[in-house]
Amino acid sequence: MTASTSTKLSATAQGVFVTTLAQLAMGACSQWLHHVSPHWSSSLWFGSGAALGCVLLGGPWMLLGVYLGLIAYHFLITGTLPVWMALLLPLANVAETSLAWFLLTKVARGFQPWMREQRDIVIFLIAAPWIPALVSALTAQILLSIPHIIPRVDFQGELITYALGNAGGIILITPLILLWRDIRKYDWTSPRGRQMVTFNLFTLILISMFFQAPAFRAILIALLLPQVVWGVWINGLKGATISFFLLSFLFVSLKNEHESSHYQRWLKKYSVTESAEKGRFPSPDLPSQALRGTRRTEEVGILILFCITMFPLGLAADTLRAKSQRDSWVMDSIDSSLWTWSAVTGYRIDQGSVSERISKKYALFSGKARTGQIKIPSKDPSKPAYLSHWRITQVSATGEPLEVTGLLHCLRLEERAEKAEHHAEISRMEVATLRSRFNPHLLFNCLTGLRAVIQRNPSHARDFVTRLARFLRTAVDSQLHPLIPIEQEVALCLQYLELENIRGKKITCKTNISRHVRNNHIPPMSIQTLVENAVQHGHYTPKRSLWIRISARVRADGKLCVSVSQPGKLNSSSEGKTSAGIALVRHHLALLYHSEGTVELCEKQKGVVTATILVPMERDPI
Repeated sequence: MTASTSTKLSATAQGVFVTTLAQLAMGACSQWLHHVSPHWSSSLWFGSGAALGCVLLGGPWMLLGVYLGLIAYHFLITGTLPVWMALLLPLANVAETSLAWFLLTKVARGFQPWMREQRDIVIFLIAAPWIPALVSALTAQILLSIPHIIPRVDFQGELITYALGNAGGIILITPLILLWRDIRKYDWTSPRGRQMVTFNLFTLILISMFFQAPAFRAILIALLLPQVVWGVWINGLKGATISFFLLSFLFVSLKNEHESSHYQRWLKKYSVTESAEKGRFPSPDLPSQALRGTRRTEEVGILILFCITMFPLGLAADTLRAKSQRDSWVMDSIDSSLWTWSAVTGYRIDQGSVSERISKKYALFSGKARTGQIKIPSKDPSKPAYLSHWRITQVSATGEPLEVTGLLHCLRLEERAEKAEHHAEISRMEVATLRSRFNPHLLFNCLTGLRAVIQRNPSHARDFVTRLARFLRTAVDSQLHPLIPIEQEVALCLQYLELENIRGKKITCKTNISRHVRNNHIPPMSIQTLVENAVQHGHYTPKRSLWIRISARVRADGKLCVSVSQPGKLNSSSEGKTSAGIALVRHHLALLYHSEGTVELCEKQKGVVTATILVPMERDPI
């Protein structure tokens, strides 16, 4: 047996045990109330609701606890039924609970036991109490009529009384159990917890005074009803279940007062013990079964009225409270707040954090305009300001504002965007300055090369000037764009190497450009500058020959890698020195890509120096 299976079995066993105790306790409570308040004639009034609540929370295995608890109730508390009847009669309640569970969970799709939507309350009131309670009552009355414990002549009246009693128990107790299933985790020390405790204690005091001081009942009713409604509104659906229970108790107790005098006279003539010994209930002077059914119908009707009044009110309160909490979270996340102003109370800013940050020296609106916006500085000048939007909702006869509603919106994002745009503009200016430095640097090198050609071989000067003009035109045109394709940049490098070969050098260039990156873009003059550096610092053979290799690929980390290699040696004395061209490229990449654009010089293999450019793949520069 796995650990998870063992845990599930243990939890199920605990649930069955708790359900058994709950049924026994509810039965004992109903029996006590049956003697104290005889109008509660059904001894399973609470038990039916507790059974359904346990099964909805714990699953079908809790039906075993329902059965065991009712058997214990019949043997330990009542003790008036034959053994076989005490074993069979609980099956009626098991059938009731299982049918109610089936209707709610299998037939009524989408029902949620925690009743967070109005449809859940409607489904519960329609599906749970009526058909299951009627099936249970019919089964129980058939079993009780076989040994004539219930006279056949009273069958119909007892059937109605039993069914309505169990239905009332389901309506009254099941929501209480479902909504307070997490009572052990409820924070009673929180403001809402203390508020609920205070409200219920005050309600209990009013109900106690209602019975202790009959002369003041009219006043107490006038206090109790708004107290209950207000309590439901501030405590939500959980508070509604408690108020529902307390008002039901008050109603039934009041109704019992009108029945008690007649019932006491009946008790003097027929004692409960004598009736049990005879094995049947006396009926001659007992109120008629039809009348008892009518009374029970009145009770259940009042319960339904309380339920459909209090539960939607509590649900609406919870919904509005949750929406208000979500709005508050949203306002906190964007550092904003709703605010109101009235000529009587002044300003009220919903979010305390916003209220603490803004300067109170400035008005949040102008009475000259019905709607508008105004900038409100923060107390701390280093913090972002707020923008106050307002609308005047009520004015006096003279046109003076009486009530205003508005929104304070933090300008942090706007100020950040403004600063970012400012930094971007500075970066664009620096890039433009760098490009203006590339051109003189390139022109100086080219003029130096032209001078060397004229001195060494004047006949080649014309061809050199023609190629030089074409190269310079291409180079200048490429710098009109922030990025150019790699193929275009490599073509520019080949033109430059042709000029160097005219000067008498023997440079061969091999290119290895991956087809995946040919159309990728790179800052202009970046590869050309590395090639120019290779021409200047590469190790030539005695015959003035030099090889250069240009490659471009995508690395495993997703970055574009462009490298230029040539024979050479990167010794310790030259490692700290950087040519002017490479320094310009490094600065250019830093402005465009920040830390994601780099230039590295290394000697990966002996005698070969490689300059590598790393930039993000197909991403707009920052």
